[in-house]
Amino acid sequence: MPRHRYRVVPMVMIAPYFALMLFNGFIPLLVAIREVANPSWVNLNGSYTTLFRILKDFRVVPDLRHTLFLLLVFVPLTIFAALALSLLLDATALRGNTFMRLVFLLPGVAAGGISVLIWMYFLGRHIAWNPGNVKWLITGIAFSSGAGSWVVIQYGSLRSISHEVLEAARVDGCNRLQLALRIKLPMISRYVGYMSILLTAAAIQIYNEPALLNADGLTSNWWSLNQVAYSYAFQTADFAGGTALSLDMLIPSIVIGVFFILKTDFLKRDAYQ
Repeated sequence: MPRHRYRVVPMVMIAPYFALMLFNGFIPLLVAIREVANPSWVNLNGSYTTLFRILKDFRVVPDLRHTLFLLLVFVPLTIFAALALSLLLDATALRGNTFMRLVFLLPGVAAGGISVLIWMYFLGRHIAWNPGNVKWLITGIAFSSGAGSWVVIQYGSLRSISHEVLEAARVDGCNRLQLALRIKLPMISRYVGYMSILLTAAAIQIYNEPALLNADGLTSNWWSLNQVAYSYAFQTADFAGGTALSLDMLIPSIVIGVFFILKTDFLKRDAYQ
């Protein structure tokens, strides 16, 4: 069979992904970049300086503190828990291993909004929360709804490690802890970096949890930067201001992603051989 026929199959398989990426990623991004330059009450003359003027909003600095808290607590906690549990699952050959993977995956099936409703059902509206401690509640909700999925994903990356490599390490005298820290973690470092990027983006762009908690009066309607962007776009009809703040939130994720691609071997073919 000609070689070009072998190339048709993968192109057909990735075509839906490229279509979704085009219509739900690139085209909206181009429209957003164009929208920022339109006049708004943040920038009456209209220009790309709206990207900087929007940051002068009095709500931005408190929301940045909330974002920084999530980056310092939620992201490291999720990474540590996902790696620790996936390493334990991979190192333990039990009859119920498959069932435990399912248990970890089930919380991730519930979206962030559903997790908030479940948490509020068990906590009850009669509990009086200190507004300064709500960030811990939001961190707990985000962690419980996402950590399980990452456990299963990282477990899959651990299972891709060659059995010969692990066996050679055992012959050299590695115990389970040394095998995990010195062999397994370095070999899945690219997947850990990938997880870090997505968790960072989720922390910066968090919306569902504080927005739903606002219905019970536990948060303000501008607890997160995404809520402020929503307020600009759909409550005051300032699409340029809302788009500008959304792009400001996107920039850190792009910078981290580009750094990750350029400074690691994630996209190098020989890294997977």
